Amino acid sequence: MGNCMSERIDNHPHKMNVRPKQTKRTKDKKIDIMFMGPQGTGNCQSHENSISGSEDWQEASDASPISIEQEGSSSISRIGHDHLKQGNYSEALDCHRQALALHKKESGGLQNEHTAKHYDNLGYVYYATGSANRAASYYHKALAIRLNVHGEDHLKTAQSYDKVGIAYAEQGDYKRALNFHHKAKHVMKKLFGREHGNTARSFWNIGDVHYRKGDYNEALDYFKKAKEVQDGVLDQDHSDKVATQNSIDLANQAKGNATRIELQIKLKGLQLLCGVGAMEQHKKVVYLISFGI
Repeated sequence: MGNCMSERIDNHPHKMNVRPKQTKRTKDKKIDIMFMGPQGTGNCQSHENSISGSEDWQEASDASPISIEQEGSSSISRIGHDHLKQGNYSEALDCHRQALALHKKESGGLQNEHTAKHYDNLGYVYYATGSANRAASYYHKALAIRLNVHGEDHLKTAQSYDKVGIAYAEQGDYKRALNFHHKAKHVMKKLFGREHGNTARSFWNIGDVHYRKGDYNEALDYFKKAKEVQDGVLDQDHSDKVATQNSIDLANQAKGNATRIELQIKLKGLQLLCGVGAMEQHKKVVYLISFGI
């Protein structure tokens, strides 16, 4: 289904394989990142020679580091991605900041798709450290560039809509999250039609926000729409299909738990209102009505 949601992180157990792995952060405990100076720390540089064998070790270790300008912005971005995968968030941030600065020199200040990608990379790091509000600001910058370069009816623009929505959902701003995910869905349907993996991903994204809100009926509706499309366009063992089915199962489970909690509240209210004896008399009836039996 492409990589339109490749930068989403979430603690939900029903998540698709669309977010970067993260081992140093929980929802309640976020990592503070240390800002580097504009010149960096050297962690965004590589050596000209790689170590291919023991006899080459001394020669490789004596090689002079390549300068930031020699690396090029794309190479520095790749180093930043490597740092992020290893959980080195401050180094990753430093590399992506340097890559963006160098790209601006390379492009003469012209904003293009590569500029948007650099902003995405910075948003990616901030999101990984739990700074969803800062991530949103960079995703917005990338979106603005793509709207200007590609227009609204473009895959890259739809992907940017989704990234902004992801960041807002992580902040708990579900109204804005849904607004941007619906915009992405509109573009995806216009470009690819309903029966396409990208459109299915849009359905799933909307369902995920409803799941976070606790609107399990709405979440199930969109998860099932995603599954319906996926059944027609993806292989049986495709990871997205497996993840969506898991989302459906967990939403059903959460819905059942919510119903049981609601029932317990109703029963407790009857007990307080009518006393224990009356409570026992009404218990079965309330149980049956609450579960629609």
